[in-house]
Amino acid sequence: MLAFTRFEVGRLLSSWKFLVITVGFPVLFYMLFLRNRPAGEVIAHTVPWRTYLMVSMCSFGALVAALTAGGARLSAERSSGWARQLRVTPIPAWSYVTTKVTASMLVVLPVVVLVDLVGLGFGGVHLSPGRWVSLTLLVWATALPFAVLGVLIGFLAHAETAFPIVTGLLFVLGYFGGLFNPVAGMPHALQVMAHLLPNFHQAALGFALLDGRGLSPVHFLVLAGYAAVLGLAILWKHRLEEARGLA
Repeated sequence: MLAFTRFEVGRLLSSWKFLVITVGFPVLFYMLFLRNRPAGEVIAHTVPWRTYLMVSMCSFGALVAALTAGGARLSAERSSGWARQLRVTPIPAWSYVTTKVTASMLVVLPVVVLVDLVGLGFGGVHLSPGRWVSLTLLVWATALPFAVLGVLIGFLAHAETAFPIVTGLLFVLGYFGGLFNPVAGMPHALQVMAHLLPNFHQAALGFALLDGRGLSPVHFLVLAGYAAVLGLAILWKHRLEEARGLA
């Protein structure tokens, strides 16, 4: 399984298209939106806009990396028969799903680090070394629901529709989850919608970490709930296809 995971991560990182999309989107949006407000304007309690936007784009970068790694690529593999060929190898059936989620999580981490570096170099974000490490690890660890969602899309969508679905979800979750604009400035109905989405809770943990507030267990519970429900959906779909001899 370890060798299979290394193989999967290597395939992802060797694809220049994957790297351009996963790194390019959050970095480009950070540079574009940074000038929308004064860099020092306080948005969330004591978090200035440039830092607030960096945390949001770290969350968006994690979302992009996870959905792109699992969604369209997995769907294309399954359509090509690659998944069925793996069934005749010694790799356990359960490890296929586990490896896909693990590989997605492993490629999320460097994307979050790169957005951090852009925030440091371009946005002028200044944090203590401990805060940098804590923020990076927090955003990375809480990206698990995105990784599971990407794999679920790969199981459910056809090769022709997976990429449009992933692209649509990126911007729907990003916008309505409050990653492009502060949730407090949205209409009430959109604020309620934002609180239902996982990326809102991921970013909220990042803001709480930086402004010194305690990390609310509610945010962790919501993210864990998403990961659990989506994981059960993958398990159901995978077992269904195993019974039919399709996976």
